[in-house]
Amino acid sequence: MRKPNPLQDANFCSRLFFCWLNPLFKIGYKRRLEEDDMYSVLLEDRSQHLGEELQGYWDQEVLRAEKDAREPSLMKAILKCHWKSYLVLGIFILLEEGTRVVQPIFLGKMISYVENYDPTDSAALHEAYGYAAGLSASVLVWAVLHHLYFYHIQRLGMRLRVALCHMIYCKVLRLSSSAMGKTTTGQIVNLLSNDVNRFDQVMMFLHYLWVGPLQAIAVTALLWMETGISCLAGMAVLIFLLLLQSCFGMWFSSLQSKTAALTDDRIRTMSEFISGIKSVKMNAWEKSLIDLITRLRRKEISKILQSSYLRGMNLASFFAVTKIMIFVTFITNVALKKVITASQVFVVVTLYEALRFTSTLYFPMAIEKVSEAIISIRRIKNFLLLDEISQLTTQLPSDDKTIVHMKDFTAFWDKESETPTLQGLSFTVRPGELLVVVGPVGAGKSSLLCALLGELPPSQGQASVHGRIVYVSQQPWVFSGTVRSNILFGKKYEEERYEKVIKACALKEDLQLLKENDLTEIGDRGTPLSEGQKARVSLARAVYQDADIYLLDDPLSAVDVGVSGHLFKQYYVEKVLTVGIILFGITKSLLMFYVLVNSSQTLHNKMLESIFRAPMLFFDRNPIGKCLNRYQKNLPHIIDMKASVFLLFQTFLLVIGVVGVMVAAIPWIAIPVIPLGILFFVLWRYFLETSRDVKHLECTTRSPVFSHLASSLRGLWTIRAYKAEQKFQELFDAYQDLHSEAWFLLLTTSRWLAVYLDVICAIFVTLVAFGALILAETLDLGQVGLVLSLSLVLTGMFQWCVRQSAEVENMMMSVERVIEYTDLEKEEPWELEYRPPPFWPTNGRISLFSVNFRYNSDSPLILRNLETSIYSREKYGIVGRTGAGKSSLIAALFRLSEPEGGIYIDGILTAHIGLHDLRKKLSVALQEPVLFTGTMRENLDPFNEHTDNELWNALEEVQLKESIEGLPAKMNTELAESGLNLSAGQKQLVCLARAILRKNQILILDKATSYVDPRCGAEPQEILH
Repeated sequence: MRKPNPLQDANFCSRLFFCWLNPLFKIGYKRRLEEDDMYSVLLEDRSQHLGEELQGYWDQEVLRAEKDAREPSLMKAILKCHWKSYLVLGIFILLEEGTRVVQPIFLGKMISYVENYDPTDSAALHEAYGYAAGLSASVLVWAVLHHLYFYHIQRLGMRLRVALCHMIYCKVLRLSSSAMGKTTTGQIVNLLSNDVNRFDQVMMFLHYLWVGPLQAIAVTALLWMETGISCLAGMAVLIFLLLLQSCFGMWFSSLQSKTAALTDDRIRTMSEFISGIKSVKMNAWEKSLIDLITRLRRKEISKILQSSYLRGMNLASFFAVTKIMIFVTFITNVALKKVITASQVFVVVTLYEALRFTSTLYFPMAIEKVSEAIISIRRIKNFLLLDEISQLTTQLPSDDKTIVHMKDFTAFWDKESETPTLQGLSFTVRPGELLVVVGPVGAGKSSLLCALLGELPPSQGQASVHGRIVYVSQQPWVFSGTVRSNILFGKKYEEERYEKVIKACALKEDLQLLKENDLTEIGDRGTPLSEGQKARVSLARAVYQDADIYLLDDPLSAVDVGVSGHLFKQYYVEKVLTVGIILFGITKSLLMFYVLVNSSQTLHNKMLESIFRAPMLFFDRNPIGKCLNRYQKNLPHIIDMKASVFLLFQTFLLVIGVVGVMVAAIPWIAIPVIPLGILFFVLWRYFLETSRDVKHLECTTRSPVFSHLASSLRGLWTIRAYKAEQKFQELFDAYQDLHSEAWFLLLTTSRWLAVYLDVICAIFVTLVAFGALILAETLDLGQVGLVLSLSLVLTGMFQWCVRQSAEVENMMMSVERVIEYTDLEKEEPWELEYRPPPFWPTNGRISLFSVNFRYNSDSPLILRNLETSIYSREKYGIVGRTGAGKSSLIAALFRLSEPEGGIYIDGILTAHIGLHDLRKKLSVALQEPVLFTGTMRENLDPFNEHTDNELWNALEEVQLKESIEGLPAKMNTELAESGLNLSAGQKQLVCLARAILRKNQILILDKATSYVDPRCGAEPQEILH
């Protein structure tokens, strides 16, 4: 049970200064924070509430767009949902920047008093004290408003991000099969990891698009009152800069669009290869894949580098532009031979400083972030407009006469194809009947079940079902959780019924072998279950549901014959200032980003190689979502972190310089500086103890969101068949709420520190302001003006510097997480100094001596004292019940985990040669076929090692030549992600053809034709020799 959020009952003062966070900081200072220490997410921030609210506005926009014959706008839906909150925050920022603009006026009046100092004029002194009080109050009000604005605006950004994530996942659950071919897991992951995060950032700066110009107009008016027409020269510099930055914004938008597409490709490729890592390792493809992904990343980096150069130009302008504006203004003033007083000088300088952040940092940042957000909105909108599955089959209450009825049913998977997938089907199934559908590979058996599930839309005819359907897919699907939770699938646990199902599905013996029986945790890929065990868990899930209609898509193909027979019987028993400085600043910024981007590329390459060199055990223990989160989410932070370090260092030197100049000008300022400096340091250390843990929690609570998405995509048909979309949506929302709890703490703890630091700065300004007036008789005009103007510069800058140092330390966590993945445990070397002869093995004899095998050092032995010989040019079949160790023997041969004892191939001990030298000489086709997005040619011959004739011959041998020739693009036909546009049997045959192409002396088949019907499966086995 989560702690209630103390913000709910916090009073006005506590909300203003974030006092309600004090208990959390006390806990964080004493010990490491844990998940249980986080506060429950506020009701108005819950994923379900936010998602459904925005979804309602989006649905209305889609309907209006259809009515008006136009394309719907996601931007309009977002604006209608959040415009009220955003308008209120606009008033906040207007007041905040207003207090910033009046500060130079108070400053000017105080300096004017010192300039015309008269010790006998008590009225002037009282007036000066009033100005000092006004200056102090405006600094304090600015500090409070500034941080309240950023807190509420970042929270609004979080709410928009969470709502869009809810909508994207909801859409995933409703995607039609044709739509799945138009998107990829990589693209969806990129939408959830990168695109939605743009809203966290754009919300903070969007108001500055109008506040920046408005403040510039107000400052121009005040400058005109002080200096007259010469101020226009300085403002002309600013206008030129703003126009230049607008051009940069359009260029940046174009680059961002291209970068996003390249990122999608890279993440999709990485996702596919991590999903099929077992095939990758057994085929020794790692080097080639590292080269492929590195090339994709290089293209992406070239665009990122161009974007970074634009960011560098903006950053350079931030440090140089106010100096140029001041210089140009005073040069113009001198040229016009106008006299300017000391008070006017300091007012001009302070007014330009007030513009520095708003117009030269936040305004260009707004342009950049808006450009990014527009691209992301377009990408998310296009995804949300993909076709959805509709309830094509009429589900009626069950009756005693008909269970399934199909009449004149014709359907196409590809609407452009002339050949229907199903044509003119008519049949009826009555209660209690068993209907078996047989046919060759690609005949449409699985498509028929898809039609009944509503996944395949009819072009004509109709299908109706009476009662509740459950579905067991050909390739078994399990999700992260216990074996029991996979079987129950949200149903209530009934012991008697549960035990009957376990017995009916022949799982009792298997569960006894597991460490914690049915409470054993299953990994993302079903580890530690074998394929057969996963198939029976999927079947047990269906039987436990107690449905009216059971659609079984050859679920027993992964199970040995004995168990298969038992199951089949049981199943029906149980259910800078000058040009030089400017150029230096620009060059420095560009060089910085060049170094940052290249160092990011270096880390990417090291991380990539480390992942592919990791043993299989690593992938069994770490979900795909976690790997992708680490690979994709943390990597972009490196450039941001290093840029922040550079900016922090530069600002820190500026702060030290400012304080040094103030103390040099008026030595007594050291009196308040020293204790306030110590207080700053103590607060920073106190904050850091908690913020580290909060950042760690934010990182760890993000991974389950991606793992849940990846798992849902793999089992989409099963989820929909069981009508479990709502359960999975609720689970996704729960993961989002957990992450929101951590993210909310990350946001509020940061503002807690910022408010207190700026309040200390306000106290410092007050001391300096009143101290300067009290000691006005002993100080000269220059000292007072310099110290007062610098104290205002210090406000905001000091707290930003301290807070940013903490942020950088927290950002280091992302870098550490990447570096952690650059130094993973490695499997044995791919090549050793000793290399086997080029034509080894010539015979292909395999000898095993006292072989013991386990998947990790903690697990029990799976193979024990195995001794046998497999002779040249002979075929051997290994039989045994599911979980007996058949696949483990293959894993031992390929050294997916290092076996004990000796395995010799043609007299060479396999442990004495490199993994690639071994694996390249063994051809393998696995039970679970692995295909990648790309053409049929690229899947057969990923690295262009064979001629067209060889490819066609291999397809002919596995009886796929005729099917592929019938396709419009033949060998260049594009396969969808994971080969979704092929049947499971066809995918197995493609993988078998790929294995045959290698022409090795040893060919290993791990039930490689289990999804192929017997008539088709016999012949490929006969031609293997």
